[in-house]
Amino acid sequence: MSKLTVRLRRATPILVALAACSPSRRPVAPQPAASTRLAVAETELRAGCLDCLESAYRQYDAMRQSADTREVATAGAVRAATLIAIRHRELGMMDEGYLATARTLAAGAAALPPWLPTLIDIADALPASRGGIARPPASDVDLERMRIVRQNRDAWGDLLRGAARSDVGAAYTWLALACDSTDTRSTSTTEIFEAASTFAGAPLVVYREALCRTVEAKTLESLLAADGRFVEVTFALGLQALAARPPQLDAADRWLRQAYDWRPKWPALTLAMAGVAMTGEEFDRAHRLYGETLALEPHSADALLGDVRALTYLGARDEAIATADRLIAERWSVGDARYWRAYNELQLARLDEAWSDVEQAEKTLVNAEVPKLAGIIAYRRQQLDTSIARFATSQARNPFDCETRFYLGVVHAELRHWPDTAATLTSAAACLEAAEEGLQQEIARIAASTLPADRQARQIARRQQQIADGRRMRATSWFDSAVAYFSLSNHDEARACAEKVVDDEQFGARAKELLARLR
Repeated sequence: MSKLTVRLRRATPILVALAACSPSRRPVAPQPAASTRLAVAETELRAGCLDCLESAYRQYDAMRQSADTREVATAGAVRAATLIAIRHRELGMMDEGYLATARTLAAGAAALPPWLPTLIDIADALPASRGGIARPPASDVDLERMRIVRQNRDAWGDLLRGAARSDVGAAYTWLALACDSTDTRSTSTTEIFEAASTFAGAPLVVYREALCRTVEAKTLESLLAADGRFVEVTFALGLQALAARPPQLDAADRWLRQAYDWRPKWPALTLAMAGVAMTGEEFDRAHRLYGETLALEPHSADALLGDVRALTYLGARDEAIATADRLIAERWSVGDARYWRAYNELQLARLDEAWSDVEQAEKTLVNAEVPKLAGIIAYRRQQLDTSIARFATSQARNPFDCETRFYLGVVHAELRHWPDTAATLTSAAACLEAAEEGLQQEIARIAASTLPADRQARQIARRQQQIADGRRMRATSWFDSAVAYFSLSNHDEARACAEKVVDDEQFGARAKELLARLR
């Protein structure tokens, strides 16, 4: 049992009057019945779930109509609206205008805690995340928020640490800032939690501590068990299952569907569900979910890139290229967009366009896949020396890629570089044989799994196709190796390689002819 779970179970309600946080001018003291209503709203806020925060906001907003509760209720409504906006940002939800509402209420308030208007500014600058799990910036807006946080980090941190000891909303905002900011990574979680210790055990705080640089799954599940309204925890649990190695697709799908049933118009959620579909090789479903995401967030670079990949695997070449164009226009993930454009252009035999795009991709992406694709395109354009150079770069970056070895050997064979042909293609054949063994093991694992029958069939069929493709490459490797060894007058090796393909439909006749010449 995690420490956070223990804290949750041992917690007792902590009700601190909002009036205690007010500035020196004392607000009108509410009547007993009004005090009870305020306490109920505060309890909802501390309950911590998004539905709870929205309930608290509605209650505070309603109490703003009464003179004896107006000032305290306005402060409560500002806090609740700010926390809702933070939660929306953390979950990757749509902006529903709560932060703008908080600003409007604060501007018209007669008395507020002195730190509360700054809380709104902090909330506005907090980085976007997914389920409270920080993610890299994906837009110019994200970068600007990071700059603002960095610029104000020390002042905001001092203000929040002080306010967090007397107000649960400030405590939550402190956790959101300190846990997600890259500038506070040197601060231990123990130190971060200590500043919010006044409210240790309040579900609002427990939830955020459970997502501070990690995912405390048991704590999140305990929150949901204690209050069925805490449905947003299913999003973080789904993301954790998807990130597992190997991915726990059934668990991820189950958690994320629960979140979807709760709030379907949620771009970060539909994006994550598309990721589950891609991992499970359900490319039609992934394309649909990326479409749902883009309907809500048309400029999402992650959704556009994911959709390019899904469309590519579906063989929708022109549509994939058009989506890559949209991604390039966003000026994010441009290298990836150029790579996938080039990949699809190659399949359409648009070789000049493909070469232009892959050269652009090479300027920003440093991996093995880009020079591999460049090598294939160069080979198709009969730029053989360039092709060899690109394949060599790819192999240096990933020496375990069997296809790259095969392609490199084929180009050497075409140039009659016999020593390189023999060495490269015999190595490729051995690599492809080992790869087939790995694919057969994957097929056995999938067949023995609890995956739905249609998902099993789809994944097995994909691997069977990979095995068939690998066998064709292996046959080519053995035959070209036999030719290379024959040309080098190494008859024993030539014979050994040719004998491996004597029964092959494509190479059998030529292999027998070569063997006859070796007698």
